[in-house]
Amino acid sequence: MLRRGSGLPSLFVSVLFVVGFASSASADTSQTYVTPKVNGYQIGTIQPNYPTGNFSTAADTARRFCQDQGYGGAQVFTTAIRGSAYTYVVGASGVGPWNTTGNANVTMLETITCITSDSDVTYTTPMKNGYQVGTIQPNFPTGNFSTASDTARRFCQDLGHIGARSFTISIRGSAYTYIVGTNGVGSWNTTGNSNVTMLETITCITQ
Repeated sequence: MLRRGSGLPSLFVSVLFVVGFASSASADTSQTYVTPKVNGYQIGTIQPNYPTGNFSTAADTARRFCQDQGYGGAQVFTTAIRGSAYTYVVGASGVGPWNTTGNANVTMLETITCITSDSDVTYTTPMKNGYQVGTIQPNFPTGNFSTASDTARRFCQDLGHIGARSFTISIRGSAYTYIVGTNGVGSWNTTGNSNVTMLETITCITQ
């Protein structure tokens, strides 16, 4: 795993990192939203009840909500399954306009803690147990697999970071390590498949 440099001399980069780490506590800001709303309605997502549709996960929705408020991302969130009118992201990966509808068995976001940190670290070819991390989604969307967003967040949290600010992916055949479970919860396991969603870089929000 590599931390991304800026092309500056290595000594200077090290000095910048130490200074940034030392001052990160004062630069970090967080805010917890209870019953977070957009356009007058609490936010949620129809997933996981319709996993093959063009919908954002709860993690993507929480991150998008926080970014719309001017934060870097979501540190943590809580959910509940219930019937409700709700506002959701029209699109996958937290990208798209907000729209309001109503359904039964909706994944409602009850609380979201948003955070901004000026201290990030980027991992190129992020690895777990000796293999690059990835996920079989979206090729098997109804299986017990975590999304790329959930996998990136879990990878960062396993390293002691707050969460994932961003990540890049590619679709290719590879041996890879993935999370056995949804929402980034479960053990890590290694396998191999074609058309895998591989995480090529992950930028973690450090504490």
